[in-house]
Amino acid sequence: MPVVLASIIVGALTIGYLFYEMKNYDPSVFAYSKAQAQAMLADARTTLPRRDGGGQIQIWSVGNSARGVALKMQYASGAPVLKCEAVVTAIAPNQSRVVPDCSSGSASNSAISRTQEELQTPMFEEHILATLNKRPFDRARADRKEVGTVFKNLGAMQNEAMQRASEAAELSRR
Repeated sequence: MPVVLASIIVGALTIGYLFYEMKNYDPSVFAYSKAQAQAMLADARTTLPRRDGGGQIQIWSVGNSARGVALKMQYASGAPVLKCEAVVTAIAPNQSRVVPDCSSGSASNSAISRTQEELQTPMFEEHILATLNKRPFDRARADRKEVGTVFKNLGAMQNEAMQRASEAAELSRR
C-alpha cells in the first residue's frame, strides 16, 4: 500500500509540474543571445511551393533593423513584396524573445484592413519559429493561425461590411 500511495503522489506532482511548465511556456522565447537569434534569422530563407502551382512563396531577411531583423515575403515573382520585422529582445545573456511585428505603424479603424494586415503575420511567425527551432516550415500551423485571425475578427468585419452596404444604398437613393 505505501508503494501505491508513493506512486500516486509522485504522479500527481509530476502532472502538476508539467501543467505549471505548460502554463508558463512561451514559444517566442529562445535559448539564444540576441546576436545569435539575429544572425540565424539574417541567414534564413524559406521557399515554399504555392498551392495553385504558380511559382513559389519566398521569405527572406534584408538584414538587421533597429529592433531586430527586417523580413520580406513575396507570394509570387510578380506579387508585391510584404514587409515585417522580427523584433528580438534580450531577456537574459543566452535567452531572447522573438516576435513578428507586421503592423504598418498606423492603427486602422477598419476591421477589414486590420484583418488583412494581421493575415501576413502567421507566415512570418512560422518562418521565425522554424528557423530558431531548427525545424522545417509548417504551413499547416500558419494556416491555423490565419483561420483563427479571420474568426477572431469576423463579427467586426461583418458589421463593417453591413455599414458600408447601408451607406452605399443610402448614396444610391440620392
